[in-house]
Amino acid sequence: MKGGVTTDFPTILQAIGSFGFPIATCLMCFWYIKETAESHKQEIEKMAEALQNNTLALQRLSDKLEVKRNE
Repeated sequence: MKGGVTTDFPTILQAIGSFGFPIATCLMCFWYIKETAESHKQEIEKMAEALQNNTLALQRLSDKLEVKRNE
């Protein structure tokens, strides 16, 4: 090839060998962080729901105690 860039097969294999593992590792880390964040988000939503339910239960209990105190 006149004036063009020529690359041979060993050079391509060397580039894949040099950069393939780090790229694959970065992709796996990205996937792991994304999945962990999504899991954490779901756990926090469940915890917030439980906290809200506990708040309602405590409010009802407080209301009943207030009624008994006034009797």
